[in-house]
Amino acid sequence: MSQLFNKQSNKRSEPLSKTQQIDEPEQGFPAGIGRRLGALMYDSLLILALWFLTGFIWIPLSGDVVTGAAFQLTLLVETFAFYAYCWHKNGETLGMRAWHIRLVDESGTGVSPKQIAIRSVVAPVSLACACLGYLWLFVSKDKQTWHDKASKTLVVHLPR
Repeated sequence: MSQLFNKQSNKRSEPLSKTQQIDEPEQGFPAGIGRRLGALMYDSLLILALWFLTGFIWIPLSGDVVTGAAFQLTLLVETFAFYAYCWHKNGETLGMRAWHIRLVDESGTGVSPKQIAIRSVVAPVSLACACLGYLWLFVSKDKQTWHDKASKTLVVHLPR
């Protein structure tokens, strides 16, 4: 395991455990739209693979074409569960990890389930309003989108 920098100084220290990494304040820069979209694209490929797997399981169980409200609700729940699990466990999805960004609360520590729920409800609204919620990032002094502000979270770029 590689050595990590101590967050209080630039001296190398012993590797931090996962719990310590999430519970200690993160020091980074606000993530820009490019990194956020890059992570979203990576994650969308993972979610698409999950949806395909669900469809392959659903067809033998239903014996019919994969359609209907129950199937769509299942896909929606899977998507929410993917993000909620990743954000709560590590503060990042696989796509976010690849782009060196992490979701933290305003104090720089891990996010709560309540913040994840608020973020998950407001993010589709941000998208549905002609992406104005996402574009708000350009006018916000803290580079926060609507769902960042509503959930009191930040997406930070962690330097390598």
